[in-house]
Amino acid sequence: MASKLSLAGDFPKVDDTQWRTLVDKALRGADFDKTLLSHTYDGLTLKPLYTRGDEPGTDASGMPGTAPFVRGFRAGRSERPWEIRQLYAEGDPGDANAAILADLEGGASAIALQVAAPGQSGVVIENVNDLNRALESVALDLAGVWLEAGHGAARSAHFLTELWASRGIKDADAIGGFGADPLGALVRTGALPVSLEQALQELGDLSRQTQDRMPQVTALTVDARPYHGGGASEAQELACLCATTVAYLRALEGAGLAPADGLSRMEFALACDADMFVNMAKLRAARALIARIAEVSKASDALPRLRLHAMTSFRMFSRLDPQVNILRTTVAAAAAALGGADSITVLPFTYADGQPDAFAQRIARNIQIILEEESSLGAAVDPAGGSWFVEDFTRELAAKAWGLFQEIEKQGGIADALSKGFVQKMVAETAAERARDVAHGEIELTGVSSFPNLAEELPQAVPHAVPDDIEDPAVTVEPIPLRRPAEPFERLRTASDAYLEQNGHRPRAVLVTLGKPSDYAARATYAESFFAAGGIEAVNVDDPAAYDAKTSPIACLCSSDDVYGEDGVKALESIKKNGAELICTVGRPGDLRKTLKSAGVGGFLHQGCDIIETLREAQDVLGLKRT
Repeated sequence: MASKLSLAGDFPKVDDTQWRTLVDKALRGADFDKTLLSHTYDGLTLKPLYTRGDEPGTDASGMPGTAPFVRGFRAGRSERPWEIRQLYAEGDPGDANAAILADLEGGASAIALQVAAPGQSGVVIENVNDLNRALESVALDLAGVWLEAGHGAARSAHFLTELWASRGIKDADAIGGFGADPLGALVRTGALPVSLEQALQELGDLSRQTQDRMPQVTALTVDARPYHGGGASEAQELACLCATTVAYLRALEGAGLAPADGLSRMEFALACDADMFVNMAKLRAARALIARIAEVSKASDALPRLRLHAMTSFRMFSRLDPQVNILRTTVAAAAAALGGADSITVLPFTYADGQPDAFAQRIARNIQIILEEESSLGAAVDPAGGSWFVEDFTRELAAKAWGLFQEIEKQGGIADALSKGFVQKMVAETAAERARDVAHGEIELTGVSSFPNLAEELPQAVPHAVPDDIEDPAVTVEPIPLRRPAEPFERLRTASDAYLEQNGHRPRAVLVTLGKPSDYAARATYAESFFAAGGIEAVNVDDPAAYDAKTSPIACLCSSDDVYGEDGVKALESIKKNGAELICTVGRPGDLRKTLKSAGVGGFLHQGCDIIETLREAQDVLGLKRT
């Protein structure tokens, strides 16, 4: 029975015009669009307020398990809302086994096994005995095994099938996936050891092997994570997911599998970063796009069986202040859960440094357990459903991705688009735009470009193994490398670490403060953080005459614009006289800029300047060597 309670009944009705009038008053003449509208790297606009007018339509989202499937491929959740699938890439099978058993005992429910292969590090599996060591004491009828074997997918799938049989696991009870994804491996490594035709034939063989015999095993992974890792936007990531899906459907149809049978052999993998609502919409849009491909392929019957896997983004990780990665992965995992992922992998917070230890592995696992069991994020199907913002953005994102997918198809499909460099160029342009935003402070990286901690002790981790080369590849393309926005700052800090080891102290810059504390305190604090992002320690002096170039050849003048106008030139003359090689000031001096430059200022530190280039210049003056 419908409730007659009107929750908004006691409030006056307010229309958009009234709201806009109040907003314009608060903005005090500032431009509404420039101040309150934001834009994604796909050119999609995010508004400050969404109303019923932004609703795509009463039935646009459908019900869970029905078209257009943005709310999930299934009508309800299983006993567990999503699968906690952790990743293992230790080189030694015994080390991998210890980590696997600890996670399973602690609440994980599935295993993602990264197998060493040409161009990829991971667990070294040379035969079924090695795989048996890695999975010793694992109840394989309860815990699914999902291989991430790159160019070794067919070989690893054979070992896993053999292991299941030797453990007495019936085909119908086997749980997991072979993870065959030659196009994804090609994107990551830039090469294929066999021809594309042979690689696609192996897809067909694996799919036929699992068809009917192994209903709980997927043969293929349609993996968009390499594109995300390379810097792709959300729509670009989804477009590549669509293009790869279509390429594999065509290959499987050529191998004799109907589209519905081919689609049911696939799992779909996406990365989620710390932009919660955007990633929730991305997963919802992914299901709508897959459903559209299924519809035109007459394969909609397969949709209720499909799986969407999400892994926390490696691109967003930082080696500096790695504990912040815990916060990043928590938000990303929450986005994946709220977006309806069927399984989630949370990368350990030290993964950028190397192989995680037991503590890092436990934290990664427990993030999911807290979200699932204590926060009950899986209690509702599609909790974002009905949100005007999320619904509107889901629709716009799907439309943008579909347009980019069509552009890839015009190139001849994803394989030809990669061969021509079309996809690589598209992704690289977005990555470069994001890198510019990071360099200019439009995007802040906590613990890296903002709030850096020069006194932190970084965890000691065993580096990830260097993968074997692909010898005599049959196919080569330009690979899409992992592009972490934190890397330029990490290189600056590495140079500082080397200087510290050699000299016993960090490289230094002298902050020369002028006037009263109220004049310089905020800007001195900004300068200290600015230099610390490049591994440069700040030393304060409150008199320009006290500046000594022996402390540092870099001086940074900190005060208000009014003080700059009154005493700046005289202070700069004194600093130059005492031997400064590089002089900076903090702030945007406006009309004083030319005067200060003429007096010797070589750089201005402020929001919007190129932080990385400025810090590189400072390190060059200090004689630091970067790798």
